[in-house]
Amino acid sequence: MIKLKALIVLNGNILDLNVLEKAGKESDFILCADGGTDHCLKASLMPDMIIGDLDSISKDSLKVIYDNKIPIEKFPVKKDATDSELSIDYLISKKFTDITLVGAMGNRMDHTLSNILLLSKLHEKGIKGKIIDESNTIYMVDEELVLTKEEDSYVSVIPITNLGAIITLKGFEYKLDKVKIKFGSTHGISNRIIGDKAHIIVHEGACLVFVSKD
Repeated sequence: MIKLKALIVLNGNILDLNVLEKAGKESDFILCADGGTDHCLKASLMPDMIIGDLDSISKDSLKVIYDNKIPIEKFPVKKDATDSELSIDYLISKKFTDITLVGAMGNRMDHTLSNILLLSKLHEKGIKGKIIDESNTIYMVDEELVLTKEEDSYVSVIPITNLGAIITLKGFEYKLDKVKIKFGSTHGISNRIIGDKAHIIVHEGACLVFVSKD
């Protein structure tokens, strides 16, 4: 059987292990980036592979990995890519078509932002990608995204190119019809889905889409 759906567990904040456990059970392959292994084992999930420089994984977790003969691809601490990007590159090379990242956000905003922008790397390869935590799901869109209504959730559409984006929003409280949102504008923040489904169409440019709960 060809494995298509993968989960990357990173070493950021994971406040609700149920989110990780559910994502793990829905995935064909679990790849932990270094200290993300600790999160994975706490959620009673056994990773299929570990990748990174192994500078943040606990000794107890490392013992479990060795005892279970889980493959490890080790990199030097000083390198030109983060463990997050190395994990994505590995899964791209293995032809996965659907990749979810958990633990991508945390106290280091530089790492958080770079992890979010790594969605562009998946998008360029035609790979379905998203970042999830207990309050947010993040997508990158340059064509169309269909969302199903979630109770008490907000949807924000944020252009990420310096030319902004031309956007149509259907099925939202605040609709748009081929409206240009400038880069740096808050025009697309905190919308709500009013029907069962909603459509985000990006005619020009590219956007990050956040589905968030307070």
